[in-house]
Amino acid sequence: MTNTGITDTEVKRPWYKEPMVWLVIAIPLSSVIYGTFFLIVSITSFDGMVVDDYYKVGKQINRELKRDKAATAHGLTAQISVNSDQVTVFLAANESYTPPPVLEIDFIYSTRAGQDKAVFVEQSQTGIYKGTVPELEVGRWNVQIASDDWRLMGSMRAPEEDTVVIKPLTK
Repeated sequence: MTNTGITDTEVKRPWYKEPMVWLVIAIPLSSVIYGTFFLIVSITSFDGMVVDDYYKVGKQINRELKRDKAATAHGLTAQISVNSDQVTVFLAANESYTPPPVLEIDFIYSTRAGQDKAVFVEQSQTGIYKGTVPELEVGRWNVQIASDDWRLMGSMRAPEEDTVVIKPLTK
């Protein structure tokens, strides 16, 4: 009888029955699975946060701040009322300021850009503007009232608040 080094109690098992082999395979396999999952998530979801030309956006922010300062200089204050499908804006200003014939009102939904609504309202009397607005979804809305050189920003919660007073942003 030759001595091969294997006794009767030691039996060679096949490789796939060794736990250490599966541990060595599981670590890179889990990396591939997680990587594939996150690749699919990143391709299918859009966060909308990245801007192609951040320099132009930065210049736009400065332009918007000028519009806020112009609203302060004109002494503008607005009260906006939203009832069913009609919106009414009461605009107060300095005596030297002549209000424009048309205002733009942007209803900007806080979390979903696809819900945003823009409305143009016409002056029915001095300082009073009326127009129609589609029904606003339940939630918080940022409201921007704007003309050529100024804007007023505020917020409201629909449908709980139907009247909001908006004053210029000052810093």
